[in-house]
Amino acid sequence: MKSRKVLKGALALAALSMVAAACGDDKEATTTTVAPVESTMDTMAPETTMGEEMVSSAEICDADAIVAAVEGGDEEGTLAGMTDDPVATAASNNPVLTTLVTAVGAAGLGDTLNGAEALTVFAPTDCAFAALDPATLEAALADPTGLLTTVLGFHVIPERLSSEDLAGMTEVTTFTGEVLSLEAMGGTISLAGGQASVVIPDIQTANATVHLIDNVLLPPSVTGEEMEEEMTSSAEICEADDIVAAVEGGAEEGTLAGMTDDPVATAASNNPVLTTLVAAVTAAGLGDTLNGAEALTVFAPTDCAFAALDPATLEAALADPSGLLTTVLGFHVIPERLSAADLAGVTELTTFTGEILPVMVEGDVITVNGTTMVVIGEIQTANATVYLVDSVMLPPSVTG
Repeated sequence: MKSRKVLKGALALAALSMVAAACGDDKEATTTTVAPVESTMDTMAPETTMGEEMVSSAEICDADAIVAAVEGGDEEGTLAGMTDDPVATAASNNPVLTTLVTAVGAAGLGDTLNGAEALTVFAPTDCAFAALDPATLEAALADPTGLLTTVLGFHVIPERLSSEDLAGMTEVTTFTGEVLSLEAMGGTISLAGGQASVVIPDIQTANATVHLIDNVLLPPSVTGEEMEEEMTSSAEICEADDIVAAVEGGAEEGTLAGMTDDPVATAASNNPVLTTLVAAVTAAGLGDTLNGAEALTVFAPTDCAFAALDPATLEAALADPSGLLTTVLGFHVIPERLSAADLAGVTELTTFTGEILPVMVEGDVITVNGTTMVVIGEIQTANATVYLVDSVMLPPSVTG
């Protein structure tokens, strides 16, 4: 089940452009007399790096040390001083929130946060960011309007809530529409099933209540938890007859006939047994490339195929979307349109990434890469011929 959860976590990335667009709309619609935090970030950026900022502040982790650092800093960044400014500006003055401010600036969310009427912000300290897996942090910073915005948005609630309010709740809806679970035990507030705890609650800014937390939260769309039930059903659809039944019983655009109208990535996104493949394609940023190609052949692993993939391989690929994930996905794409009859006349194909994919056809059975079987062949889209396959293929450059 772990492999299914992580795989489906990539599906969140399909919505990232919409999140970013929404943030852009907020910026245009919001007017504020407070200087945006981006100006602070732009001024700071040439003189200091994230690593330099975190050297000392990343070691300030317990509540007493945090309070001492905050109260011993600039007046604007003290607990009392933060009340004067909207939340992004207030955070930029706080000595233990430098990495969060950098991330907010990178995502372009300063004006959105400053212009909001009322917010609750679960703010990871520099200590919290220092504990985050470096690969996750790098991936987020490399995708500021996508993954980074999704993660940051999971820390923001579009209403103002005190710790007393939170103690009476079991979940809240975040800025990005995902649900954040809460649990209050004694004086401790735990978030997202124990991912993080509130270290210092109820810090007031001009437009937000801020709760400092000890870990960076990863939303269900990234961890895949919210998709587990959906993935369980599609991952169990493995036989050809069952696949056809699921496809033909779904939305019209995802039926075998309906897929002919759209280019391949769009067509796949409507197919109920290709949800994980679509998630991976989106994570790798290959949707436009596939949709824009003139003619392709795609060997498309079903959700059942992805569920059988080794979890460690999957996690490594998702952690490297523009590298390993792109290499693996590219091995499933041929830059020309080939029918089953065409495949019967060849023994190997050159893939999208330039690697060689062996092909063997015996009667109606098509085998690729030695052991991967075509389950359903010759599905037509507007620009590609798709073959559903029963396993995810790893190219020679990965297997060695």
